[in-house]
Amino acid sequence: MTALTSRAFLFDLDGVVVDSNQLHVDSWAAVAERHGHPLLQPDYIGKCGLRTTAVIRELLRWPVSEAEARQIGLEKETIYRDWIRAGGIDAIPGVVDFIRRARELGVPCAVASSAPRANLDLCVEALGLASCFQATVSGEDVTRGKPAPDIFLAAAAALGVEPNQCVVFEDAPAGVQAARAASMAVIALTTSHLPAELAQADQIVPDFTKLDPSRLL
Repeated sequence: MTALTSRAFLFDLDGVVVDSNQLHVDSWAAVAERHGHPLLQPDYIGKCGLRTTAVIRELLRWPVSEAEARQIGLEKETIYRDWIRAGGIDAIPGVVDFIRRARELGVPCAVASSAPRANLDLCVEALGLASCFQATVSGEDVTRGKPAPDIFLAAAAALGVEPNQCVVFEDAPAGVQAARAASMAVIALTTSHLPAELAQADQIVPDFTKLDPSRLL
């Protein structure tokens, strides 16, 4: 296990802060049926860490134009958000206490997620964590999505912290690669992927229940 030191914590959203995989899978299934497209790898699409249009064009490979992909993506995310507004969303075990403890310690925290801005804001509000984050960066705020480092670099800049003083919390291989490309330490959660798929991380843990923010400072 690598010893980590940090001045800031950067959190991915899906699979790190919110347990959203099944909601994503179900909303993808709904929009696939609506448009008559096959849904390949349904268990993977909710946890791949890619932007919505990238899922359509690169993972699902639906034969649609870029404009159609954007429209279908909007429909999918609207379904997803409507379900959260109606029934809420669960947090990853231990993450709420971890984030609130980090705030008490004065650790700057940010969310850095490929998710659309509306998803990010809704999920953070649903868990009552909006006041705990000094910055949030969505996939809409950067040119390149993960595994490019842009989202994490933007989050570090928003906090006023050097990249090498950040610890990233991720659950997807693309996110781990993005953190590495940003020269940041990364702790991977096995909430979505097997440990072998996250081997580039500095540490691998099941969730936040055994993590103490004070030990990472």
